[in-house]
Parts: sequence; C-alpha cells; structure tokens
Amino acid sequence: MANVVKRVSVHGFTEYLRAVEEYSNSSLHMFALFTGALDDQGKSWCPDCVKADPVIEEATKSLPECSCIITAYIDRPTWKDPNNNFRKSADLQLTCIPTLIKLGTEKRLQEKECAKKSLVAMLFDED
Repeated sequence: MANVVKRVSVHGFTEYLRAVEEYSNSSLHMFALFTGALDDQGKSWCPDCVKADPVIEEATKSLPECSCIITAYIDRPTWKDPNNNFRKSADLQLTCIPTLIKLGTEKRLQEKECAKKSLVAMLFDED
C-alpha cells in the first residue's frame, strides 16, 4: 500500500487552528511545520528555513502511513511581533522558526535542528 500523506498549507494563525481542528479528530499522525512565508520567487525570508525546507521535504517521503503535515507560513512582520499568536499560544509557544512539531506530543525540532536529516527522521518515525 502506498504511503498516504495529507499535506495542508496555511497562512496565519487562524488558518492553522482551523486545519488542526479539521484533521486532529482523525486517525492521522499529525505534524506541524512553522516556517517563513515565501516571496514571489518562492524563497523564504528566513535563512534557517531555506536550509531546512529541502531536508524536511525529503524526509516527508518516509512519514508514517496515514500522516498529515500542516505547514504554517508566517510572514516576517507577523513573526517579528513579540506578541504574535504563534509565540503566545499556550499550545505552541514558538520561540523560533523553523519549528517542526509532532502534534499531541512534546517532540519538536527548532531552527538548525530542522536541517539535520537524522533528527527530522527521528521525529517522523512512528513510535
């Protein structure tokens, strides 16, 4: 059976919450990636995100069967606001991007960790 991975892209905190609500009641393995928004040329404003994105993209090919990864693109002005919802949310408490989280657990990778193949593979590994 082919690996079934649902990919959901969102922009902003409200869209992120909507996506989590929509898919969290399913039997999917849930992951969330918080990364810098892309410009017109498809490049993120966040240097660490630029390095991590290809590593994470490659690792998604090995996600457990029936997984969902929600990618939340955050624009620079929103991220730089210390009072943004991504930082203030009790569930997220983001301190940096990129951040990759296995939802429903304490497992997360932050910044340069997201560019390390072995760490991303461990986070995606079925427990």
